[in-house]
Amino acid sequence: MKLLNICFYITGTSSVLSHHNEFKSKYESIYKNIVSFMFENPTSRFSLSLSGPLVSWIDREHSEFNQIASKLWGRKQTELLGGGYYNPVFPLLFSQDKTGQIDLMTSEIRRCVGKRPRGMTIFNSAWDNSLITCFQSCGMEYVLLDSSLIPKERQCYLPLIVSDQGKSLNVLAVSREFIPNMLIAPREYLRNLFDTINYLTKDDSYNMLTEERVVTVKIDEAQFQKLYESKWLSKLFAAAQEYFQDSIKITLPTEYLRHELVRIPSYIPAGIQSDVAKWARRPYEETVLNHAAQATIFNFLLTYNQNKALYNRMLYISLLINQSKGDKTRKKIAREKLWIAQSGEAYACDPDGIFANNAVRQLAYRNLTEAEKLVRESQNGNFKESVSSYDYNGDGFNEYICAMKQYNACVSLAGAQISELDIIHNTGNYADSPSRIKQFDKFEDKYHRGLFVDHLFSQDEYSEYKKGTPTGSGIFSQVIFKQLDFDAHRHEIKLSGSGTFSPIHANVTLVKKYIANSNGFAIQYILKNESPFDLKGVFVVESNYAQTDFSSVRANSYKVEVITNEEKSEVEVKDSPRSAKKISYAQITDTSNDISFVYEPNEHCDIVCMPIIFRRPSSTSESLTVSGNAFVASLCWNIELEAGKEIEKTINYSIIIPKKKSRKKSSD
Repeated sequence: MKLLNICFYITGTSSVLSHHNEFKSKYESIYKNIVSFMFENPTSRFSLSLSGPLVSWIDREHSEFNQIASKLWGRKQTELLGGGYYNPVFPLLFSQDKTGQIDLMTSEIRRCVGKRPRGMTIFNSAWDNSLITCFQSCGMEYVLLDSSLIPKERQCYLPLIVSDQGKSLNVLAVSREFIPNMLIAPREYLRNLFDTINYLTKDDSYNMLTEERVVTVKIDEAQFQKLYESKWLSKLFAAAQEYFQDSIKITLPTEYLRHELVRIPSYIPAGIQSDVAKWARRPYEETVLNHAAQATIFNFLLTYNQNKALYNRMLYISLLINQSKGDKTRKKIAREKLWIAQSGEAYACDPDGIFANNAVRQLAYRNLTEAEKLVRESQNGNFKESVSSYDYNGDGFNEYICAMKQYNACVSLAGAQISELDIIHNTGNYADSPSRIKQFDKFEDKYHRGLFVDHLFSQDEYSEYKKGTPTGSGIFSQVIFKQLDFDAHRHEIKLSGSGTFSPIHANVTLVKKYIANSNGFAIQYILKNESPFDLKGVFVVESNYAQTDFSSVRANSYKVEVITNEEKSEVEVKDSPRSAKKISYAQITDTSNDISFVYEPNEHCDIVCMPIIFRRPSSTSESLTVSGNAFVASLCWNIELEAGKEIEKTINYSIIIPKKKSRKKSSD
């Protein structure tokens, strides 16, 4: 090797939760310094990878940045990299959304800087070979991929070329092991970089084709800030000019690819960069992976149920929008809401192992709900409530999707529970609660914590349950129910499940009927003792509400009011379980959104309410940290069933949303 080409690129990150003040702070401390540094150092070369919202914010608030960037682009000192405007996980999207996000990003860069990007980055290098056609059709000539995805026999520090159905795309591998280190002097860093790559490639067959090699190095905004403030970068480019003029060239990807003719034909299997993939096999545990067991984004979704549930919802809304034939303006706005909800940080963790947090995921749900609302409005009053049955989440069983006036709900055969509840008042998914994991939470929940999860406990088990301790054998929370009847016209779903009441080994069955209406459900239970023994126990209907207050990890946005003996009172629930006896009415209010959930049982029952705290590992601490909580509200009945007898319980469940405030007419 006679010449090493080095392509540095800086990533400017932003979250969907980022706000004006955060952008402003980062601009003053980082982004402004990036273009200032390059303008003052004509020999410097950096590509820039900025998120779409960040590009738009900079153009709106600091157009001088784009003016300087345009001049630097003309001087071949920089180029802006493209990608998806909201940094989505491309393998999860339908074709229309993939091309739409890339084209939006390309158009925004061209509008702001005057030139279009020729290359792109993708979120966490979430790759699939089928993306080649899409990227190439959007005008992309190359993509930067983490080197951990590149097969070992193709890790030769030369550009790769991949193809699919006659379309081809250049790939440059990003080598994280060569990230600049301030503890190493710039001259020594460059010498080590040249010597290392020269040693790794000295005996390979590609030396007969070219005397040059290339390495692509990513620098995040925090690293840039440190390197800039320490003057390390200035010394780097000075050293390259003074000591390595004949052996090292710091360049841009487009410039390099235009003069280097050699391409290594390759096939890159589907995958995601290694520092994310290591979390994809076991929940919140690192796993050592090799190329033979490369994890993909779909492995990640299968491991983290809440992320998979959001993916299911996103696909559903994307299909709704694609099939909509109503108002084009509303449909366009709905698609923009969908694209915001496709931000990758809601579906996977970042390289530090910080998992998609509740606030990001709930914001995605909120945008999806807003998109659904717009699709309904685009139908010019022709929206019709419906209950349909199909395999919504890809688990091999049909779910029941209730698209009603006030909400959209998914009823699952697993536990016959409501596994998703989206209120059409621009809120998130109220059934978005995780389950406890023993190694982190000291307890193990063996069922999904949705809404209307049913249990049959002995008195001893019930005593443990009221303390927040998992107990019982899982009747009916872990049972896969069967469909007895389904009437789409009447919005009725009738399911049946069975199990064994362990204290006396009695067989019991539960018939559960959902009748959906515009404002909620009527839910009917028929519990039958199929054994020759009398049965005494406690029947519990549990609902787990996801938190919507993200001011702190322990925040509780829920207030509980009950009616007992015709008197209304509040059940104050803070850090421990609370209960009330013989209630005839319960109202759970999400104070953050002013939405209430009302339970009206046909017979008096007890209510148990409690917060469930979840702890997870964090990259910033060696100890577990509180990652969030759910609010549990359970209706409980003491039951006595003779052999062969059955008992019926009914709950009317209503959703109350805030009324629109009427505008006062101004006086003449």
